[in-house]
Amino acid sequence: MARLIVALLCGALFGAGLVLSGMTDTLKVQGWLDVFGQWDATLAFVMGGAILPMAVAWRVAARRKASVLGFALPEKPKREVGPNLVIGSVLFGMGWALAGLCPGPALASLSFGGWGGLVFLIAMAAGMLAAPAVRARIDGPQSVRSKMDIRALTPDYAVSPQIDLADLAVIKAAGYTTVINNRPDGEIPPPWQAAAMQAEAEALGLTFVNNPVLPGDLSDKVINTQRAAIAASKGPVFAYCASGNRSSCVWALMQGGQRPTDELIATAARFGYNLEGLRGRIDAAGR
Repeated sequence: MARLIVALLCGALFGAGLVLSGMTDTLKVQGWLDVFGQWDATLAFVMGGAILPMAVAWRVAARRKASVLGFALPEKPKREVGPNLVIGSVLFGMGWALAGLCPGPALASLSFGGWGGLVFLIAMAAGMLAAPAVRARIDGPQSVRSKMDIRALTPDYAVSPQIDLADLAVIKAAGYTTVINNRPDGEIPPPWQAAAMQAEAEALGLTFVNNPVLPGDLSDKVINTQRAAIAASKGPVFAYCASGNRSSCVWALMQGGQRPTDELIATAARFGYNLEGLRGRIDAAGR
């Protein structure tokens, strides 16, 4: 409940800031982007007012193990510049200049933006739905996955970054009988989403369990689903997500009270996963 209240307050503050700063005024935004015409430079203060606090926030987050409310912090943005970033930025800028709106201001102006704002939101939603298929064409089959690296936290439970369809045969050959997907479909193109992975896994005789974990959202439902899948497995379990971190977090929370918290955190740390931010929840799981 505390998380929802904080999210509501932050969203309200963000929306109010958009309205007060003029970000919902399409003419003002287009004036800011019209650098070779009648340029309105006042939105530069808005941009600076957004960039500077975020720069400070990322530095603070880098020194913390968890958020103020005790939740895991999101992963840091990737630094590399690739086709997705360049093409996405160009398309975003073009749409912003043509419509004078971007996602946040469009939502903030929904109550007074008229039909134009509604049409923009519908078009934006359509673009979001089409994005995974477009990304699949841009990325190609190899760029959505890390090189498979089976990281056995225990003899019966291993984690890994995103796997490819071809990796499932290797996973079976390594003796694993159940594969758990902890990565939401919205993060990856269709060829590597749960339905495709499940079909290939089951064709190989593996049990496949889809248990997506949104970043920072380690709910009891997710933990219980993972626990049930492991209990029902006829052999060792292999779990994967974007980096293996979420699969490690779920495992540690399942083991709370059964093994010492220090041991669980140290085990994950040997494979590069920092679970210190979950120490309180792991301790609480054993009470």
